[in-house]
Amino acid sequence: MRLLWVFPAAYLPRFFSRALRERDPYPDWRHIVIIGWSGMRGVDSLATALALPLTTAAGAAFPGRNIIIFVSFAVILVTLVAQGLSLPILIRLLGVKGDGGACREEQMARLAANQAALAHLERIGKKEAAHSHQLRLLEAEYHERLAQLEEEEEDDDKNAADSESDTPSHFHQLAREALQVERDAVIELRNQNRINDETLRVVQRDIDLADARLSERE
Repeated sequence: MRLLWVFPAAYLPRFFSRALRERDPYPDWRHIVIIGWSGMRGVDSLATALALPLTTAAGAAFPGRNIIIFVSFAVILVTLVAQGLSLPILIRLLGVKGDGGACREEQMARLAANQAALAHLERIGKKEAAHSHQLRLLEAEYHERLAQLEEEEEDDDKNAADSESDTPSHFHQLAREALQVERDAVIELRNQNRINDETLRVVQRDIDLADARLSERE
């Protein structure tokens, strides 16, 4: 029954909603098969079986209760073992491979976060002439990271405060403001459904590590 209903559940909402189709196109039927095959666990069935009363209203033993619990447990065992172990075989038979969507989404989130931070620094630079040296250092850092991201190279260093300055306290303050702008940018992308929660957590983790390293330097 699950294999039957996952297909209309995936396709009908998109058929009736153009906005949903544009935001999230029709999925590959092979992916739906994998979702249907991997999702059967029977835990709700066991919970329902265990919720059956021990006796009827007349005081007699509830008929078939032990059989119901045994069958529910057997279903869970079979789906966990048989379906779980057969899932890699099913994926290979269907020829399903990763499309790189998660990597592209993360790349887009990092680009947007760094661009937002750079724009913030440029706005500050137009108002504050006294700290132009620190701002130039930070802007150079973000320009370098953006160039690396645009070339699709890995950029594991998310620390915007690696450069030294004559007034480190203000430099750290500017760097921390830029990191907060990065956080706000990726959260906004998530709120617009342009990235998912997993991508948000990955990017936020790197921003938090950069903030922690900044605090350590202070």
